[in-house]
Amino acid sequence: MSLGARLALVFAAVAAITALTVGGAAFISTDRQVSSEIDRFLRERATEIAEGQRIRPQARGDGVARGRGRIIAVSADAEVQILAADGRVISNTDLLLPVDEADIGLASGVGSPAISIRTATIDGQDYRIFTRSLQPVGAIQVARSLQESDDLLEDLQARLGVITIVAALVAAAIGWMLAQRTTRPLRSLTAAVDEVAETQDFSVPVPTSGNDEVGRLGSGFNRMLAALQQSEEQQRRLVQDAAHELRTPLTSVTANLDWLERASDLDDETRTATLGSVRREVDELNNVITEIIQLATDSREEPTLVRTDLAPVVQEAVSLFRERTDRTVNVNAETAQVIADVDGVGRAVANLLSNADKYSPADAPIGVTVSPAGIYVDDAGPGIPEAEREMVFDRFYRRDEDRAMAGSGLGLSIVASIVEQHGGLLHVSTSPLGGARVGFSLPPG
Repeated sequence: MSLGARLALVFAAVAAITALTVGGAAFISTDRQVSSEIDRFLRERATEIAEGQRIRPQARGDGVARGRGRIIAVSADAEVQILAADGRVISNTDLLLPVDEADIGLASGVGSPAISIRTATIDGQDYRIFTRSLQPVGAIQVARSLQESDDLLEDLQARLGVITIVAALVAAAIGWMLAQRTTRPLRSLTAAVDEVAETQDFSVPVPTSGNDEVGRLGSGFNRMLAALQQSEEQQRRLVQDAAHELRTPLTSVTANLDWLERASDLDDETRTATLGSVRREVDELNNVITEIIQLATDSREEPTLVRTDLAPVVQEAVSLFRERTDRTVNVNAETAQVIADVDGVGRAVANLLSNADKYSPADAPIGVTVSPAGIYVDDAGPGIPEAEREMVFDRFYRRDEDRAMAGSGLGLSIVASIVEQHGGLLHVSTSPLGGARVGFSLPPG
């Protein structure tokens, strides 16, 4: 069942329950009011006749009212009957009323209380009968048919039933219209979500309107789709970056292995150096794969921290970089004792060198400085504008003019992650070579 149909049924049910509740209360109140008015009328009429304000029916010799020649001494809106002390009917108007033991007791003067009121059926019709004692003895009975009040209540009950049905139908129609109007944005939202699910296109706009719950839901879906689109783009870039990061060591390993296969007469020293280079490249591959997995799962193992000198760590990273690129790298290294993860620091330096290589002219050298103040890599590229120096370490961040270049913006974000794990600080400034100086400092050990 649709939401609109359910809302229509709910509206109809609420309207019907409300109408029944109000109608039932009105019916009960009317019934009590009518009964109270009839009892008051009978009491007042009996008092008027007993006190002589109205003429009593004349006495009949046989004590029984017989139809022909009967004298109607009171108004036709009530039946009146006079009882003797022994309960015999001595006169009446147009109807012989039933006499019970309570009435006889009132007529004889021994009844308590001095009045009696009840409902009795006479010739298939209900009457309300009021009896009170007369002085010195006897009793007077006043009765009124309940047919008129019963007809009134039946008519009221029928009207209340019609009102309940009409109210339920009107409420159902209003509920249906409100549901259609309210769920229109939801239907549009559902159609947009179905389109996204079918096409896998996260750029599909979800319609939003207003600041109500539906509007906020649409805005939430738009934000979710934007996040999914960004996540998809980041995954695509991660794959591209993985291919880029893995290609260089794989190419070096392949070239070295091919050379070893062809050069069967190599001396032991050259063969050992070549195999050592292959081993370093394989280790680099393992590091790259580990970092890609960590980036993909947004997790990183705790570093193994040892007391070390940064100078030899940087020298090793520079040597590996030279083998890969043949780029000139000028190193100015001083002893700098820190507590650090050697592999992590080496990876960070390698990424800084790769970043400098990307932006420096092919014939321009790269400068590396190591001191207790930190590790800094200088390039001769275009530099980094001051407004963007904090953003270059964000994952996947790339300037518009860098979109056509290789990589996807993960290199410096990996550096930032490693430095953060060590509790260090990142630094970006202008290089003496004219480009950018990017580096980091670690707590001294």
